Amino acid sequence: SSGINAEWPLRPGKRDPENQEEEEEAVVEERDPENQEEDENEEVEKRDPENQDEKEKEEKREDTAVSESAEAAEASEVEDLEVRTVVPRFTLVDHRGRAINGQQEGLLLFNGGTVCDDGFTTNSANAICRTMGYTSQSHFRHGLVYGPFQSRKRIGLDDVLCSSGHWSSCRSTTHHNCVHGEDIMLTCQGTGFKLVNRAGHTITGRTEGLLTFQHGTVCDDYFNMNAAHAICRIMGFASGVQYRHGLRYGSMQSRKRITMDDVRCRASYWNYCSHRSAHNCAHYEDIFLTCQPGSLTHPHGFRIVDWNGANSRRGVEGLLLYNGGTVCDDHFNINAAHAICKLMGFRSATRYRHGDAYVEQERKQIRMDDVICRGSSWSLCRYSTRHNCSHREDIMLTCNAASGE
Repeated sequence: SSGINAEWPLRPGKRDPENQEEEEEAVVEERDPENQEEDENEEVEKRDPENQDEKEKEEKREDTAVSESAEAAEASEVEDLEVRTVVPRFTLVDHRGRAINGQQEGLLLFNGGTVCDDGFTTNSANAICRTMGYTSQSHFRHGLVYGPFQSRKRIGLDDVLCSSGHWSSCRSTTHHNCVHGEDIMLTCQGTGFKLVNRAGHTITGRTEGLLTFQHGTVCDDYFNMNAAHAICRIMGFASGVQYRHGLRYGSMQSRKRITMDDVRCRASYWNYCSHRSAHNCAHYEDIFLTCQPGSLTHPHGFRIVDWNGANSRRGVEGLLLYNGGTVCDDHFNINAAHAICKLMGFRSATRYRHGDAYVEQERKQIRMDDVICRGSSWSLCRYSTRHNCSHREDIMLTCNAASGE
């Protein structure tokens, strides 16, 4: 990463991408929910208030004295991750470190490190799968399965002792006495989420549907595109397309319980989300969601092109495109460069800069802005599809060797 530099001089008011990590930590941290309008500029579709009094809705959200209803008590099997101060950051990855759908075996990571099998039981496996949005575990084992990729990682968690299948019943330590032959490989199954049509049938294609969780609806409080992506992914889709709220399915919808509220996602994978089973919502706030079919290795929308619009060769600088439009340099840094290169199958980034270098550039739309990455994996990034940029801020990127070379 030391080879990456922004060669062009910084413009007034622009941040130095090499020295903004501390600033971005503050930006990525969960924003004040009362000032969240600007945070959700990345939404594909602005939410329609459905002729409801917005002031009344805001007053309702501010009411902190809401008691749990009988419906919430019935939904007590839904774990409230806010029972713990810190949402556990578990991820399942393949042999290249790419996040996978949990319904296939993967290496279990906690904050980027492996998990030792000391004290690990079926309760531990169930609790961890539930924090990632799945119903339960189907299988776990230990072993050094992924070779050097696995053995180079630190061991991040040990002695995971759980008295039930909820993470709130677990205790663990970051100190260990393990070797990588004891790393946990985990497979999860099922998900409490479903997209259904007006007849209650499950939707599998790119069609809008009512989002349900354990047969109840999901309220839109704090819901954003990170939440849409995360939930679509654990249902086996590639990503989220758009969402909105409303009472659109009549009595079929209004008869259901509201089983989830306050879905807060700091990144686009479920292990970065928290939620509550108690709610202060009405059914006109139910989420309707559209997902993009495909797997987690779906086309990501990024390309690097030369002045003629052809794909740039490895090691050759080109204009970075996202869904055919350019990417603005606001907040762009080393982590973002690495994450995007890896997403396109390269090992890492060599360098990046900004500038208006190609004639064709001016004719393109600016499709992405405020790319904020807390690490060099795309799952740790967030961005906006709104922008306040000009084409002289477009990112030019160089990636090096393909990841398999």
